[in-house]
Amino acid sequence: MTASRPFALRLFVPSGLPEGMRIVEKSNWSGIGFVVPRSQLPEFSARPEAQRPGVYVLLGPDPEGSGELAYIGEADPLGRRLVQHAATRDFWTTAFAFTDKDGHLNKAHGQHLEARLIELARQARRGRLDNLQQGRTTSLSEIDRAEAEGYLSELLLCCPVLGLRLFERPGGPALSLSQTSSLQPALVEPPLFHLRGPDADGQGYESPGGFTVLEGSRARLAFVESTPASVIAFRGQLTKQGLFRSEGQSLILTQNYEFNSPSQAAALLLARSANGLLEWKAVAGLTLGEHRRRQLPRGVETEADG
Repeated sequence: MTASRPFALRLFVPSGLPEGMRIVEKSNWSGIGFVVPRSQLPEFSARPEAQRPGVYVLLGPDPEGSGELAYIGEADPLGRRLVQHAATRDFWTTAFAFTDKDGHLNKAHGQHLEARLIELARQARRGRLDNLQQGRTTSLSEIDRAEAEGYLSELLLCCPVLGLRLFERPGGPALSLSQTSSLQPALVEPPLFHLRGPDADGQGYESPGGFTVLEGSRARLAFVESTPASVIAFRGQLTKQGLFRSEGQSLILTQNYEFNSPSQAAALLLARSANGLLEWKAVAGLTLGEHRRRQLPRGVETEADG
């Protein structure tokens, strides 16, 4: 497995306000990104970068569920299109806009990037898309397609750092560096945890954004009466997106999926309220909570939080 490469991002807040617009640049990348709170849209629109072609993501809470709703688009110029969306789309609270510093990104590149981002978001299923179409396909030369795909790979590295996780689709447990000695770091896999209940069983591991449950895990179909409405709504949303398919008295997870916490993952599989620190267990029966405590330096105590 190829180890991830370190990279550097430069983050600039031109207003000096922590909640204001943020500008991001990445080392060895000609692109530039903007995180634009809806209230700060006039600040972005006044910048020269807003007059260039690019791609954007509008993101906000899903009014039909507990997840996120997103719209992905391309525009030339970016600023004018975002102003139009401010007048016609009510759900979004933040826009993520990406363009180029040296003017190499053009309308055709933008259309290709839009279609690819929509495809990736639909595959990841981390939020509901407000897009009705797949995106406009465009015929690019071999070199233009390579340039667009190179731009896309760099953009996708920036997104999670900026809080945009719409395109992430977890694989299996990823190898990480463990400093086993001062001279010899080693690659290790995170431990797998198991969960079992009536018509439910699953495997998963702790991941950077919460807790990832592996494809093939089973969720109980019928909720118990006391299940919180938010849990029912969220699983209904994931089922509509194709994350679960019916099989007898269970639902089968169709791909690896990262939940916000072990407790959220456990609740959706067990179809009831659940404490993930107690429900997820290692092969030897050690709970996730006990595993966490054993990882702490001696003398350090923490409150349980699933």
